[in-house]
Amino acid sequence: MEKQNYDRLTLKYVKISSYMKLCAAAGFAFGLLMAVFQFGVAILNLTATASIGSIVLTGVPAALMILVFTPLLSSFYALVFSLISYFPLMFILQKGKGITLEGVFDRDAEEGEGAGQKI
Repeated sequence: MEKQNYDRLTLKYVKISSYMKLCAAAGFAFGLLMAVFQFGVAILNLTATASIGSIVLTGVPAALMILVFTPLLSSFYALVFSLISYFPLMFILQKGKGITLEGVFDRDAEEGEGAGQKI
């Protein structure tokens, strides 16, 4: 297997919209992981209970509702978290030397010349 060469950059500022997208994606991934786990437990036990207002579901319908709504709710909670944590993060980035990130980065396709090239 070939070793991947990663680019390195220092994050000193991030737009709030980009931070919100990152947090929402992380929240969705976490919610999906939790939903699959909870779905498996609910299917094995068949005692799952889920409610939305006055509607109460049990068994397989509840497990399916957990599978669908847990990632969505986790994304929403992550968006709220991003709004709360954005300004403290910007303070930390400005007072410190930024955060060094490693990975594979591409320029935004809308930048024009040199678009799609690694930075």
